[in-house]
Amino acid sequence: MKNHPNYSFRNIRAEKHQKEKFLLFLFSSLFRFLVKLQEFNYQLKVKAMFDKFRKFNILGTNTKVMNMEESNGSLAAEFRHLQLKEQKVAGNRTNEGPLVVTEELHSLSFESELQLNQSGLNIKLEAMSLPVVVISNVCQLPSGWASILWYNMLTSEPRNLKFFLSPPQAKWCQLSEVLSWQFSSVTKRGLNQEQLNMLADKLLGRNKGQIPWTKFCKQSANEKAYSFWLWIEGILDVIKRHLLSLWNDGSIMGFISKEREKALLSDKCPGTFLLRFSESSREGAITFTWIEYDLCNKPLFHSVEPYTKKELSAVSLPDIIRTYKVMAAENIPENPLRFLYPNIPKDKAFGKYYPKPTETQEPMDVENNPDKSGYMKTELISVSEVHPSRLQDNMLPMSPDDYRALSQLVGPRDIDAVVSILISC
Repeated sequence: MKNHPNYSFRNIRAEKHQKEKFLLFLFSSLFRFLVKLQEFNYQLKVKAMFDKFRKFNILGTNTKVMNMEESNGSLAAEFRHLQLKEQKVAGNRTNEGPLVVTEELHSLSFESELQLNQSGLNIKLEAMSLPVVVISNVCQLPSGWASILWYNMLTSEPRNLKFFLSPPQAKWCQLSEVLSWQFSSVTKRGLNQEQLNMLADKLLGRNKGQIPWTKFCKQSANEKAYSFWLWIEGILDVIKRHLLSLWNDGSIMGFISKEREKALLSDKCPGTFLLRFSESSREGAITFTWIEYDLCNKPLFHSVEPYTKKELSAVSLPDIIRTYKVMAAENIPENPLRFLYPNIPKDKAFGKYYPKPTETQEPMDVENNPDKSGYMKTELISVSEVHPSRLQDNMLPMSPDDYRALSQLVGPRDIDAVVSILISC
C-alpha cells in the first residue's frame, strides 16, 4: 500500500565541492506527513533516496525519525547537508549515459514504513519529487532549465525519467505561452502577440509545424552558433541585470524584425527611435534605430552597434540615450534621438532614470573642493563616427561658431533639447 504525503524542499543550494575528483552537491529538504494518526508507540523513520537506478548516491544522514511539530501537530523530518556524489564506474573515467547531463532527469524520494503492531498492518509510504536536473557548472544552467520547461510543458507524468530519450514535439501555441510566462516570472511584463509573432518567425520561419526539442535548444538559430533558447536566455539575463525598469514600463519594444521596425518608423518624425534586442548576440544585447529623411524626403534608418552587458555595466541605457552623439569631421556632434516611438519626447520617456544634477564647484578650484583632488569630472558618452556624406542637412544645422555661442548661454545638460527645438522650427 502506497501513500503520497505532502513534502516540501527548503534551502536547496547549488553548492558543490571538488574532492577526490568526485562532484559533491549539498542540499537540504524538509519532509512532512500530514495524515493525523492516533498516538502509537512506534518511531516513524524516513529515508531519503536519489535515483535508485541512476548515477548518483546520496550521502550524509539520509535517515531521520519524524517528530511532532508544535505549530501544526504534523510529523516532520528535516534533512540537512545531504550530498550527491557521482558514481564512478569501474574501468571508465566517466559515467556517461545516452543523454547529455542537462537532459538527464533525476528524482528525490522519501520512503517510510508504518507498522501498526496491534493490527498487524504495515503501510509503505513514499513521496517523490518532480524530475530535477543535476548540473556541475553554472554554464549548464540555461540548458538544464530548458529541459525542465520542456518536460513540464509536455507531460504530467512525474516519474518519466527517460523522457528525453525520445522527447515529444511541441506546438507553437504551447511554447509561446511558456515563453511569455518565463518573461513574466522574471519581470513584471510578459510578451504580447506581436512579440510572439516575431519569435515564431525566428524559430520556425515559413514552416509553422511542430517544434522538435533539438530545434528549440540544440540547433543553431538562423545560422548562428547558438540555439534559439540560449539567445532568449541571454536576453532575459541582460534584462534582469540592466534593463528591468525599462522593460517593465514598456519602453523597450524588444522583439521586432528589421522589416517591421522600418514599417513602424517610416511615417514618424525625424529622430523617432525604438529599442529592440539584437538578434546577433548570444549574451544578450540591445540596440536602437532611428529615422531621418534626406533632401528628397526619402526615409533613412540608422541602427547603432548593440550594447552588451559590458557597456551597460559602465553606463545605463537611459544615460546612453541622453548623451548619444553622431559626429563627422568638422561637424559639431549632435544627438539624433528625439522621440521614443511612437511620439514620446525622449526626456519625458527616460528623464526619471537620468542621474539627478548636483551643484558642483569649479573643477580646478582646489581650495574649495572638498576632495582636494583638483581633477576635472568626466562623463562617459556613446559616439558614432560617420562620413560627412551620410549626415543630413537637417541633422546638423549649426556651424561651429553658432554652436559655441549657444553653449555659452545654455548649460551642457540642456543644449541637446534646445538644438532639437531649433531643428524642428
